[in-house]
Amino acid sequence: MAASSSTSVPSSHCPDSPSYSGKWEYDVFLCFRGADTRRDFTSHLMAAFARGKIKAFMDGMLDKTESIDELISVLQRSALSIVIFSESFAESSWCLEEVATIAPRMRDFGHRVLPVFYKVDPSDVSEDSGSYAATIEQKHGASKSPDDRKK
Repeated sequence: MAASSSTSVPSSHCPDSPSYSGKWEYDVFLCFRGADTRRDFTSHLMAAFARGKIKAFMDGMLDKTESIDELISVLQRSALSIVIFSESFAESSWCLEEVATIAPRMRDFGHRVLPVFYKVDPSDVSEDSGSYAATIEQKHGASKSPDDRKK
């Protein structure tokens, strides 16, 4: 039997698209700050997924000319998101936009999310009091145009 390029998911998953067909293009979408984790943790994770026949997506799979919109589109076609919080994660507008897309999908549609805290304490990521809050306000407090977004 030929392997399918998409993954079946239980009907208990409520997709955010009315045209949902019961298949996902990717099993896992990785949200991470490349400067912090791409060459070590994330690359090892991708290798483990490949060995386990888990179809995972990371941004390096896109053409360098692609926009954040394409990443968001892939995220929406993924069954699970793994968010790898790292030291400079909050400095990336792209990472924050991905999380801003993941959060309502998790809340409204039961999208599964696995947070990973890579060399940061979970309390650092706290919305109200963690060190991320200051970084987000400092770097992204003012509205930025898409051209100003830093990956």
